[in-house]
Amino acid sequence: MSGEEETRQHKTRSVTFRVDSGVIDEMQAEADNREISLNVLVNQVLKKYTEWDRYENKVGMMPVPKAMLLTIIDKSISLAKGEGIKDIAGYRDQIVKHAAQMAFDIMKDTVLFMKKKYNLWVVLDVLEEYMKVSGIQADHRIEGSRNHVFVIKHELGENWSLFTKELLSLIFEKLANIKAEITVTPNTTVATVIFR
Repeated sequence: MSGEEETRQHKTRSVTFRVDSGVIDEMQAEADNREISLNVLVNQVLKKYTEWDRYENKVGMMPVPKAMLLTIIDKSISLAKGEGIKDIAGYRDQIVKHAAQMAFDIMKDTVLFMKKKYNLWVVLDVLEEYMKVSGIQADHRIEGSRNHVFVIKHELGENWSLFTKELLSLIFEKLANIKAEITVTPNTTVATVIFR
């Protein structure tokens, strides 16, 4: 392959890099493990870097183990019970709403920094990129001409489903003035939105 060629609506270009042989060996082993070519793996790594990794430090993100995320709200509720708070459901709702509002507020600066624009579709795109790099499964399908279904499978428990529900509600209401129909299970959040 030489020069630029059009493949799958993406332009590709051949370039040559000198890379440490140990890195190539590790990349080849990973490609073999995933049953993909080294070229595909290198493209995935470079794409992830250009879309997300290069921004992480600049926007104040840091990797956090899933186990830690899983326990934050649970531990807060446990401590509240220990302190004698009677309305635990209301307390949990306050924590979830506050966390979602904080995430929504922080998201604007992050999205503007990364994408240089801020609207519903750009926010959803950045959110999907975040979930992908965090190991959270996300899917967006269009049913009919106006029905959009967003599915997030996080495996972080009921409290995180409630957090995700609240965050998605804020995103759709504030950025598109649309009320989403959102259902949750302990590990999945499904939002259905009808665009007029």
